[in-house]
Amino acid sequence: MSHDHDHASYDHQESPGGFPWGLLLGLIGAVAICWLGVTGRLNLYIHPRYNLFTVVMAGLAAVAAVAAWVIRGRSTAGGRSWAAVAAAAAMVVALLIVPPSTLTAASAQQRSPNSGTDADTTALAGANPATFKLRDWAMLVNDPDSVAKYSGQQVKLTGFVLPTDDKRDGMFYLGRFVVTCCTVDARPVVVTVVKAEWAKSYKPDHWLEVTGRLVPIEDAPGGAVLVVQPSAIKPVPAPDTPYEY
Repeated sequence: MSHDHDHASYDHQESPGGFPWGLLLGLIGAVAICWLGVTGRLNLYIHPRYNLFTVVMAGLAAVAAVAAWVIRGRSTAGGRSWAAVAAAAAMVVALLIVPPSTLTAASAQQRSPNSGTDADTTALAGANPATFKLRDWAMLVNDPDSVAKYSGQQVKLTGFVLPTDDKRDGMFYLGRFVVTCCTVDARPVVVTVVKAEWAKSYKPDHWLEVTGRLVPIEDAPGGAVLVVQPSAIKPVPAPDTPYEY
C-alpha cells in the first residue's frame, strides 16, 4: 500500500499543468504591439514619443513568454479551455486583422470639445499663424484678446465634422483629437465654421479641408469669439495620423 501511495504521489508531482493559455495570450498581445509599431499604426493608440519604448518592452515580453513556455513545457493535461481559445482568437482578430478605429465625433461630444483649452496663449505670441495647428486655433478663438489680433486672418484647417453643442443649422465644429499619452486621455479640440444648412452636404465624422478667414462673432457656441468664414470646403480622406500631439 505504501508503494502504491508513493507511486501515486510521484505521478501527481510530475504531471504538468494545463495548456499555458495565459502565456499564449501574452505572446499574442506582445507580437501584435510589435506589428503595430512596425506598420506605423501604433500612433492610433499612443503618443509617438512612447512608440520605441512600447515596442521594445513588447519585444522583451514576447521573448519572456516564449522562454517561459519552453521552460514550463507544453501540455494539454487538464483539458481544453474553450473560453481561453475564444479569448486568443478574439485577440488575434482585434489586434492583427481588424483595422484600428479612430475616435469619432460621438466620442468628441461625450468628452466636451475644447475642455482644457483655456491655457495661456502667450506661447503663441510672435509665432507665424501659418504654422498654427487646429489645437492652437482652438485656444485662440476662445480668447477675447484674439479678436483684435486675428480678425481677418486666413486659415486652412483639416479636421472632422461634428455638430455644435446646440445643434445649430448654420454652424458646425471642425475638430481633431489631441493625444497627450494615449487615446484614453485624448481630448477633442474644435473651431466653429459658419455654413448655412451644412448638414445637407456634410455628415459627422467626414473629414474636410476648410479654407477661409476668421471673423468675430458674439453668439458662437462654446463661447468662441472668432469663427471661420469659409471660402472653400473640400472633402478629404482621413489622414494616416488623425490626431495632433
